[in-house]
Amino acid sequence: MRHIDSDALSSKVQRAQHAVEQIRGVGVVNGIRVIVDAQGCLLSVTVDQEAAIMAAYRAAVEDKRPKVDEALRELRADSTFEAISTYTNANSARLEAERLELQRKLDEEFDDDYYERGSIKAPDW
Repeated sequence: MRHIDSDALSSKVQRAQHAVEQIRGVGVVNGIRVIVDAQGCLLSVTVDQEAAIMAAYRAAVEDKRPKVDEALRELRADSTFEAISTYTNANSARLEAERLELQRKLDEEFDDDYYERGSIKAPDW
């Protein structure tokens, strides 16, 4: 049986996790632009009512949060789960900062592209 190099495997898992967390999906249909993260969570919607849609989305996320917390209360109280959770969340602050920076860059690029395209008139055919 082959000896498993757990450090090498751990590094590969971390690199893969980081790469997946950086993935963004962009869909544009009928002038509506949507960006999702690797898990399919909605990051942004660009339409006339974008602020209202995102506010409603954030309200829905906040509404579900205490329900999820209650459902996981017993599990989170377990010391083994706490140790595993601490290990897996060790890099979460760094990854979140990188995700936010990437989102900011994507938003800036879209804004630049949008305004550049907006200044070009379509031909009168």
